[in-house]
Order: sequence, then C-alpha cells, then structure tokens
Amino acid sequence: MMRVRRLLFLTCAIVLVDTIFYGALVPLVPSLSADLGLSKPEVGVLTGAFGAGVLVGSVPSGYLTFRIGVKPTALAGLVIFSLTSLAFGFAGSQAALVAARFGEGFGSALSWVAAFTWLVNRAPESRRGEMIGTLLSAAVVGALLGPVLGSLAATFGIPLTFTAMAVLGLVICAWAATEQAPGPDKRRSFLRMMRAVTQPRFARGLWLIALSPLLFASLLVLIPLELGRLGWGATAVGAVFLAGAALEAVAQPMIGRWTDRAGWRVPVRAGLLGAVPTLLVLPWADSPWLLFPLVVFAAVVFNASVTPGTALFSRGAQDAGVDQAVVFGATNLTWASGSAFGPPLAGLLADLGGDALSYLFLAAVCLVTLVTVTFRRPAAGEKV
Repeated sequence: MMRVRRLLFLTCAIVLVDTIFYGALVPLVPSLSADLGLSKPEVGVLTGAFGAGVLVGSVPSGYLTFRIGVKPTALAGLVIFSLTSLAFGFAGSQAALVAARFGEGFGSALSWVAAFTWLVNRAPESRRGEMIGTLLSAAVVGALLGPVLGSLAATFGIPLTFTAMAVLGLVICAWAATEQAPGPDKRRSFLRMMRAVTQPRFARGLWLIALSPLLFASLLVLIPLELGRLGWGATAVGAVFLAGAALEAVAQPMIGRWTDRAGWRVPVRAGLLGAVPTLLVLPWADSPWLLFPLVVFAAVVFNASVTPGTALFSRGAQDAGVDQAVVFGATNLTWASGSAFGPPLAGLLADLGGDALSYLFLAAVCLVTLVTVTFRRPAAGEKV
C-alpha cells in the first residue's frame, strides 16, 4: 500500500506539472491580445494549441506506453515539457507561442498516458474511481493553477518564470527515473485494441470525458478578457482560478469515490444540473465579484463528468481485454479533442454573437447530455 501511495504522489506531480502550462496563458491573455493585436478567434487558437498538441500526441503516447513501458514514456514527456516551457519563455511572436504550446501539449500527452497507466495498473480495482479522480484532480488543479503561474510571469517576467517551470519538470523527471515500473507487454496487438475501443458501446464514456474541456474552454477564453474589461489585472485573474483550483482539489477525489459507490450516472447528472444554470447566468454577470464565485463553482460542475466518464470507459475497455495504455491513449485523445476545439469554438461564437451565444450553446449541449444520461437505458450489469 505504501508503494501505491508513493506512486500516487509521483503520478500526481507528473500530471500537475504538465497541465499547469495549459492554464498559464489565462492571465496573460489581455496583455498578449493587446501587444500582438489578437482577435477572440486568434486567442482561441493560441489557447487551443495545447489541446491540439495533446490530440496529435495521444495515439503515439498510447503506443509508446504499450510498447516501451510507462517510465520511458513519462520521462520523454517531462523532457519535452521542460524544453517547450523554455521555448515559451523566450518566444517573441504569435507563431512561436502557438508552437511552444503545441509542443507542450504533445509532451503532456506522453506523460499523462504513462502516469495514468502506471497508477491504474498498480491500484486495487475497488479504488479505481478514487485513484482516477485523484489524478484528474491533479490535472484540473494544474490547469487551474496555471493562471497563478501566468500571474507570476506578469509580475516577474515570462522568461524567468517559464525557465523555473523547465527546471521543475527536470526535477520531477529525475524523481520518476528512480521509481520501479513494470515492463511493456508486447504479446498483444496495439491496433486491434485501438479498434476495440472505437465500438459504439464506449461512446458514452468518451463523450463525458470530452465534455469537460469543452465546457471549461469557455472560461479560459472569455473570463480573462471579461475580467480585464472590468478592470481586473493578471494577479486578480489568477486569484479567481486559484480559488477554483482549491475547491477542485477536494472535489475530484470525492467524485471518484462517489462513482465507485453509486456508479457514473448520479455524479454526472449532478454536475450537469449545476452546469446549465451557471452557463445561463454567466452572460449577465457584469461585475467581477459576481464572476468570481461563478467561475469557482463552474470549476467543479464543468469538470464533474470527466472522472465518472473515465472510470466508465476504463472498466468497460478492461472487460473487453484492452490494455490500460490503450485506454488512456484513447481518453487522452478524447480530452484533447474537447481541449483543442473548445477554445476556438468559444472564441468564434463570442465573436459572432457575443459571449452569451457561446454560453447558451454550451448550456444546450449540457441539456441534451442530461436528457440522454437520464433517460437512456443502462447496459446490462452497469451501475446506475
């Protein structure tokens, strides 16, 4: 049990550090937008470049984890993280910033899949939801602590701050190199298992995973711009997302335990019932002090589907004989799809019809999902 706990700490550190870069852009959006003359769709492209990198890296990360093992794949991801953090710190153009975020996303795909596979293969089956929830908590907290990093960059300078992040990545890389890890399993076909997880019966879990970054993208793109318009600077924007991170750190493991006990449907319904009214209220919140609690609450309810969705997909794929490396390669690909397309979509809809159009569209998506989750009949043997 001690080994599992130590591995949990390591994998949480890996996931935390490689996702912290995802949200680091948030407080810098107003200044970068002004300095580089970016429109909302262009801000969406810059924000979504991280997700695009994850999208491209998801299948290779699953393959490498399956073929060469969890440790070499995790180490490769952390090295890429360090190099791209350094590149972002010294980037001087929009193209260079987009390239750095894309590279960071690719590195994140490697370390994310390796970390999840490493832990889930070691964890007891009865605690899978809890373990997944804890790792996802680290991932979401990393994304939410990213704005704090961005605030530090606005205060102390982007080169110094992101050089420090590169050093942190190398420290965690050295830690991971000292841990024991199982070797790869070369007896089964990777392509055959990838085909297996594309079956329609797995679509429900995958959609619940994609929904989380799709919803949260609206906050990452629109909230910093709105708070900047209302007079709040980078430090204040970072504080808003830090408060969300603190609540999210507690919420995700609880959602995981809830999923272990009650099945995936109950926590998903609760999250959607919280997300819809939040999305409907956000367009009319014209004060920073109204946006603050809304964003903190949204950090929990917008991400409430990802842990149950991951547990649902992981258990179903394992029952079908699919290796966990392939499982988390597929879940990473799914999360990346929401992360890559969510920010540009949020920015485009806001550009076409104001922020309200973006929020109302996502509220409609949540309502359709809620109806499907509530009234679709469960599969045989499935907890409801």
